[in-house]
Amino acid sequence: MARSVRNKDPLLGRHAVVIGGSMAGLLAARVLSDHFERVTIIERDVISTEPAPRKGVPQARHVHVLLARGLDVLGELFPGVGDELAAAGAERIDFGTDMRWQSFGTWKVCFPRGLRCSFQSRALLEAVVRRRALALDGVRLRDGLRATGLATDPSGRRITGVRVEGGLADELIPAELVVDTSGRGSRMPTWLETLGYAAPEEASVRVHVGYASRIYRRPEPAPGSWRALYMLGTEPGHRAGVISPIEGGRWMVTLIGLLKDYPPADERGFLEFARGLASDELYQAIRGAEPLTDIASHRFPSHVWRRYDRLARLPEGLAVLGDALCSINPVYGQGMTTGALSALTLDRCLHEQRRARHTRPGEELCGLTRRFQSRVAEVVEAPWRIATGEDLRFPEVEGERSRSQTLLNWYARHVHGLCGYDPEVTARFCRVQHMLAGPLALFHPRVAIAVLRRQLGLDHPHAFGA
Repeated sequence: MARSVRNKDPLLGRHAVVIGGSMAGLLAARVLSDHFERVTIIERDVISTEPAPRKGVPQARHVHVLLARGLDVLGELFPGVGDELAAAGAERIDFGTDMRWQSFGTWKVCFPRGLRCSFQSRALLEAVVRRRALALDGVRLRDGLRATGLATDPSGRRITGVRVEGGLADELIPAELVVDTSGRGSRMPTWLETLGYAAPEEASVRVHVGYASRIYRRPEPAPGSWRALYMLGTEPGHRAGVISPIEGGRWMVTLIGLLKDYPPADERGFLEFARGLASDELYQAIRGAEPLTDIASHRFPSHVWRRYDRLARLPEGLAVLGDALCSINPVYGQGMTTGALSALTLDRCLHEQRRARHTRPGEELCGLTRRFQSRVAEVVEAPWRIATGEDLRFPEVEGERSRSQTLLNWYARHVHGLCGYDPEVTARFCRVQHMLAGPLALFHPRVAIAVLRRQLGLDHPHAFGA
């Protein structure tokens, strides 16, 4: 596939390196291919040519949904990729009509608004995107290598490459720009300290979430009228469950427990946990279904946001995004879409850099690092506040609370209630959830008045045809 350069300004450099070959890394490589002669993706895992879970992405064995905004961005970066996913067996779901969805005690009303998202295994999604990324001119994957540190120029102010180990020998891979998408376990804070910089402060909300997932053969006929089922926990329980259709006529079923209420990994315990959800609908759907895999478990201790945007000093030639920057509770499904929007932000910053490039050799990327980390913090802000805000409604969750957060949780509770019978409020809520609109959309006068009427006891479901 030919390079897709969107302007005629000279390229920014000869070589960029991406640390980490997961979704955020692949999308970053796609963006970088428009601005550098060569892009190398360094991946610790050995990558299979066929879709398969891998050690470096332990969460890959659990439900992954590409939100509507994420699917839009993916199609912008890789035109036609949605059709490729569908051809490979991915399911396109209308979120308003095909999803039966309960959250915080309310079954959401249907709203036929054409809000579509893609359901497939994480392994299939990565395989399709990786194939497209590696077909680009100048993009190369070097798997089985572990990044061990950064190299700088003599002044220590500019990154000049990445040190790696693995293969035949340790080596230094020169690069004018290094992008860290190595995930939650990123070593970048330690590497910066080694170079004489401060590590970023970390914002954290401790949720102690556990996941257990199993793949089943999809029953025929399927139960009910839904194609996907999503049940998010409410007080006093902290349990959730998802049935996601994936390729091959299968279901991926994920059970979720908050605050160390971890779902068991044995068959009897798995089914009993499902029976203990707020409704037994998921349990009834899977109790007679044929399991195709063992039960896989994963634990997520806390939301973490590394605030690179607040550092007084950063070396030039560095960008951090994806879970290496901000890792959010996966139950809300925002991670991949946030990574995709972060890649678009990097693209815009690189285009600005090309238009206002410095004339002195070696300064082509001057100012990029601070500009990008500031801009990407704005991208992360909304999903971080939404996800942590939902979790902080549970008093046992450890994290900083403010008076405004308490007020927002009160407001959100009423919005959830309205979604049980008001299609317009539900549609607005889902556009925010799918990152097609910002949280302020929930404060539209139409929604705010409905919340006030509900609080005053003036609202009635039958007024909306429920």
